[in-house]
Amino acid sequence: MPDNPNSGPVPFGVRDDGSVLDGVSDEAPGLSPAWPLDKPVMQAKAAEREQHFGVDENEYDPNDLHDVGWAVLFAPGLDEKIKEALQPLLERRKVQVDDERLFKILDGDYHPPEKAEDWLTRHGARMATVVPLAGVPYYVLIVGSPDQIPFEFQYELDIFWAVGRLWFETADEFRQYAASVVKYETDAEVSRSRQIAFFATRNSNDRATELLMNQVALPMLNGTAVTKPLGRARKLNFALSPFLGENAEGTDLDNIFRGRIPNGPPALLFTGSHGRTGDIADPAFSDIRGALICNSWTKGRAISRDQFYAGADLPSDADVHGLIHFLFACYGAGWPEIDNFSRTAEKQTRIAPKPAIAQLPQKLLSHPNGGALAVIGHVDRAWAWSFQSADGTGQTGEFRMVLNSLMAGDRIGQAMDEFNKTWAALSTGIGETLHQIQSMGRQLPPEELNKLKNRWVARDDARNYVVLGDPAVQLRTDHMPSIILKEKD
Repeated sequence: MPDNPNSGPVPFGVRDDGSVLDGVSDEAPGLSPAWPLDKPVMQAKAAEREQHFGVDENEYDPNDLHDVGWAVLFAPGLDEKIKEALQPLLERRKVQVDDERLFKILDGDYHPPEKAEDWLTRHGARMATVVPLAGVPYYVLIVGSPDQIPFEFQYELDIFWAVGRLWFETADEFRQYAASVVKYETDAEVSRSRQIAFFATRNSNDRATELLMNQVALPMLNGTAVTKPLGRARKLNFALSPFLGENAEGTDLDNIFRGRIPNGPPALLFTGSHGRTGDIADPAFSDIRGALICNSWTKGRAISRDQFYAGADLPSDADVHGLIHFLFACYGAGWPEIDNFSRTAEKQTRIAPKPAIAQLPQKLLSHPNGGALAVIGHVDRAWAWSFQSADGTGQTGEFRMVLNSLMAGDRIGQAMDEFNKTWAALSTGIGETLHQIQSMGRQLPPEELNKLKNRWVARDDARNYVVLGDPAVQLRTDHMPSIILKEKD
């Protein structure tokens, strides 16, 4: 049976006392921008049905940096030690681009509170299908914290460009990440296998993770009447290692990160779970927010230390070099200062001292044994509408397309474009309704209002997926050991 679309948006976050995060108020959508970007921009993006990426693929190969270019945007006032630490990666990208017009170091070239459209205009570009030589190359790596260059700038630029972000507390972590990427891309062999590990919880008495299991995990693992199991398409040929329900605990994550699973270290990892919210007054707040809630937690009960997995839990002997991790959970990638989904006429909800990036992605990217290539995660609350259609049935198209694109060897920045198209398409669907509510005082009946809330949450939910790491990284699938797969009887 499909989930009831009138029961309200379902978030994937848990408070320390064991209560799940709230939905959204009836007035929240009406207080949000009707059009997050200019209406023609969103409509143009939503109309890109024949072309999957941000450049014209009849003219450019989005996987070829020599064709589409690469740029780094350093936050204003960035420590020179950080820039020095990243030099090996910059030199690597400069050689790959091999065209001074398409390789750019934009040092301190962000003027807060500048919007992406204004920033592009300063560089002779416009918010439309990317022409790499017209101001800004296609791949853009932001180096700076989200209080230096806001998440909103990243969301906006990413609507057409392929954007990623790096931020760590120390120059040594930047140095480790840069060295790890260069080593992965230049080593003669790749140790990781053509394998995707799939980790999903189903917590007791919990509607959110029940939906996740039934509408995402099981259909992807087993296939459906119209889709094959994830990774089984002929040109992908990825083995799938499931860690579901009672096998989705911290010890299982340890084994995955250590590569101690059948067929060895996976190239790709998907985790789906609740994310821990943390208490803003807790001194350990920034260390535990976004930590992954394991399967042993029961809804309504306080979270114990062995029931969540934080950055500090990543083993010192982990083998994550060359891994891409798609992390679905509230605050999995980070959080803003003000909750994006809790607008009311009286106030906005402050959920953090400042915007920040979660610890687990940072620890994965900068691991001393060799860092992960990139992490895909969600800023702020993540919702079931990431994988549901308007009638409440499972719809994993965006997840599947991103994962399939990565398994096919596409660069991660272009693989993420499916979320941008969804963001734009949903904006065109609700923009006029929101405009009528805000400008003309239109009142909706309860059922229609709830549908609007669901679509509004789905819109901004799609926007808030981000890449942490260089958006130009890709899995070296052609160099990975093959795993022989047996077809089902």
